[in-house]
Amino acid sequence: MNENERIKKAFDFSADLTKQLITLATGIITVTITFSHDFIKNPDAAPKGLAYTAWYFFLASIFFGILTLSALTGNLDAKDKSTEPSIFKANILIFSIPQFLTFFTGLFYTVLFARRTL
Repeated sequence: MNENERIKKAFDFSADLTKQLITLATGIITVTITFSHDFIKNPDAAPKGLAYTAWYFFLASIFFGILTLSALTGNLDAKDKSTEPSIFKANILIFSIPQFLTFFTGLFYTVLFARRTL
């Protein structure tokens, strides 16, 4: 595998992982909102604040994921052709790292919420 193929594959895998996190965050929000009628109407059923916090973190993860995809695209077709494209450039990492952090924080709050409702 030559260098160009390796770089292309790295960008493909990075984009796929970013899309997967966006899909999971969207799915978790959808499922929890679908069943939210059970705890929204009954104030004693569950701590709503945990669910809302999880949703906000997932929304932030989706936002950072979209920005990550934009940065990946921009890095592949940069104006400065003298540098090699890399998935580890600052303009990608500045969005990718917060995407992971907000996703896993949202997941933590979702699990905490589920644990408190059982």
